[in-house]
Amino acid sequence: MRRQTGKTIEQMKVAPQNAVYVWLNGHTLYPEDVARSMGRGDLKIVSPSWLESDAWRGQKFTAIILDHATNLTFDQRAAYMEALCAVVPKDAE
Repeated sequence: MRRQTGKTIEQMKVAPQNAVYVWLNGHTLYPEDVARSMGRGDLKIVSPSWLESDAWRGQKFTAIILDHATNLTFDQRAAYMEALCAVVPKDAE
């Protein structure tokens, strides 16, 4: 079975430098390979559980991008909304 990568690739292309990219599950090897093949080693690829882990607290990001196929739980969605407060647009740094 061949993966459809068009939407993911487009999201990664337009993501600002040093953005966090939330993949749909904990198997991040595939999106990491896609990002690397596009020259986007700057993207931090994480699973949805990263949102609930509090690992993002105290950090600043240029964006937090949800992969188009990501389906967050209620708690993950709440954590995502809170994590958005750590987003600092690149031009504001």
